[in-house]
Amino acid sequence: MRLRKAWFYSAVLVIFALFSPLNAVNAGKLREFIKDTLRKRIDAKALQQPVSSTRHNFEFEGRTRTYYLYLPTTWNKKDPISVVFLFHGGAGGGRGALYYYELEAKAEEAGFMLVAPDGTGETENILLTWNVSFGFGYAQKNKINDTGFIAALLDKLSKEFPIDAKRIYATGLSNGAMFCHWLAAQPENRFAAIAPVVGTVGGKEQHEKDMHLPPVPQTPVSVCIIQGLVDEHVLIGGGTQKKSVTEARELLSASATIDFWVQANGCDKTASTTFDQSLLSTVHHHANGRDGSEVTAYVVHNLGHAWPGSTRTPRKGSDKPPQQFKANDIIWDFFKNHPKP
Repeated sequence: MRLRKAWFYSAVLVIFALFSPLNAVNAGKLREFIKDTLRKRIDAKALQQPVSSTRHNFEFEGRTRTYYLYLPTTWNKKDPISVVFLFHGGAGGGRGALYYYELEAKAEEAGFMLVAPDGTGETENILLTWNVSFGFGYAQKNKINDTGFIAALLDKLSKEFPIDAKRIYATGLSNGAMFCHWLAAQPENRFAAIAPVVGTVGGKEQHEKDMHLPPVPQTPVSVCIIQGLVDEHVLIGGGTQKKSVTEARELLSASATIDFWVQANGCDKTASTTFDQSLLSTVHHHANGRDGSEVTAYVVHNLGHAWPGSTRTPRKGSDKPPQQFKANDIIWDFFKNHPKP
């Protein structure tokens, strides 16, 4: 009811603005009021998505940061436990990632801790982004120290739970997938493996000359890349986005992303390439990296910009997730086979 009233008052004010001689100051205040009302409504709706994870927060660099935590019911709270970080896409939030990517069920089945942090934005629960240095909203514009936040969060969780330091992993979609690349490339990297979904390792705004890339990785990290052949947000061949929620960026191709990690890990430069009919995917496998690392890339032929295998579509007009490619199963199988040495 409150939301309806807010919408009603906003509509009245818009009509008043159209037909009344407002000065520039009052018109500006009206626009900010309407924007604030819409943000609050969208933000409140984001909390309606039913999830099993619990919400937590702590202070980091003068800002309250939030995250969701899921602990499998079969865990005895004593044995070392694997942890998977799940990073939402741009303009999303941790709660939405849990609901739409449906990883909680896999965490319960497989027995790993699932952590879904929130990025930052002008709202609290949605329309949030991660700072990957080449665009995508509030986080980049405000130079948010997201890599520092995740390091601090991992420190916090490690004090509260017996986390298996050899089995810390990260996955995410789109802007969250890009953030996986940046996290794993940090000199102090603690992730054993990452699984970026429909993301890229680098990009730039159109007016810029050079691509923004993560630092050269100092430690080997196994990488499971999942890309969509028909994705128009992150094109398989790279270049300017055909679709974007903001101004289109120029992004690196899937092959360039693969090469980044193949070179960093010292894997075989020539891939073993196969076509998996059941997954409707071309699979590129680069083995024999340092410390047993490898890079496996799935190009899913009927995947657009979505989390494959999910039964839920975030919004009207979103790409529908193909059902033959169960990303959650494939990602966890990859993770459990790639602990730190």
